[in-house]
Amino acid sequence: MLSPEELKELQSEMDVIIAPDENVPVGQRQKDQTEKPPTGTFDHRSLVDYLYWEKESKRMLEEERVPATLLPSEIKVNKLKIPKLALNNIKMTSRPSGNETNLESTLDKIRNNNPSVTEVNLNNIENIPKEMLLDYVNSLKKNKHIKTFSIANTGADENIAFSLANMLRENRSITTLNIESNFVTGKGIVAIIRCLQFNETLTELRFHNQRHMLGHHAEMEISRLLKANNTLLKIGYHFEQPGPRMVVTNILTRNLDRQRQLRKEEQRQQQVKEQREMMQMYENSLNLPPGLLQMLGYVPPLELLQQHGLVPPTPEQNSVAQTQHESEQPEPQKNLKRNSIPKKPNAEPSNPLKDIQLKRTPKKRDPFLDLDPREDRRLEKPSATPKSPGIK
Repeated sequence: MLSPEELKELQSEMDVIIAPDENVPVGQRQKDQTEKPPTGTFDHRSLVDYLYWEKESKRMLEEERVPATLLPSEIKVNKLKIPKLALNNIKMTSRPSGNETNLESTLDKIRNNNPSVTEVNLNNIENIPKEMLLDYVNSLKKNKHIKTFSIANTGADENIAFSLANMLRENRSITTLNIESNFVTGKGIVAIIRCLQFNETLTELRFHNQRHMLGHHAEMEISRLLKANNTLLKIGYHFEQPGPRMVVTNILTRNLDRQRQLRKEEQRQQQVKEQREMMQMYENSLNLPPGLLQMLGYVPPLELLQQHGLVPPTPEQNSVAQTQHESEQPEPQKNLKRNSIPKKPNAEPSNPLKDIQLKRTPKKRDPFLDLDPREDRRLEKPSATPKSPGIK
């Protein structure tokens, strides 16, 4: 064992030996003990050039994505000397998003209820003030021409969602609403869905990809509230829970079937209306009193109406008649027999009402006339009393 004095002396000697090496770089404190032959030709200059051009190509690709500096008045290309052919395929806009909607003029048109504006697209516009979004939503309350309103990726939050809910209570023209990729929470979405029970015009609602997840309770509330709506046909959202997903799918299927039935009913009513107009035209052409054919239950066939010129022939019938006329060839006239007498043409015009059969209605009988007076007399005769055997 070394004494404490010997340890101090040894430590001082080690410090003297190591001290000069502290200022030497790490790579030079000891000699290189690895010797390996080169595996191939190595050119330092070509490697540097390769790295330089690789870096330049990446920079040029990034420059081509945004080839222009964004100036308020005009656009000037000042970063790269891009060929003219490359600039022809690039759409020059004043915003990186590419949306050229003029916010102020569009808002004025909505406030003035301009019929030329039927779609408002504010998607991906950067840094829209929240006050302007609220002005857009509030101006849509009384508008009667806007059909589509899209504010995807505009930073809308719960306040915008609550304003949209109040707007849907009064608006009767919007059919498509898109609020995807925003900061709306489950409370805002539920508020919008709750107001759909007072709205019968909205058919498509998209609210997918929000910053916050809606959650199980919000999805259950949405599926419950949608039962009171009969017009919503499309929802742009993927439900995480299978229960609400199935309920909403069944509700949308029900609404689609209801719309199909309404469309079929409208078509049937249109056919009835056209049939009545056709009957009126036919009655007027024959100088009949109005409503006579309908009372008799007679419906003139389409061929008869086309024959009288009341209904134009369809193009299919025209093509068929033309082909038949072309296919028919004139037959040679046969020699008439000497004894044959030609028939005289019928001078009387053909009556289109000749084949109409009237409905036979039973005669009304008076119940008092059907009574037989003889039966009444029989009922009035007193019955003969039997004689007792003791009386002679």
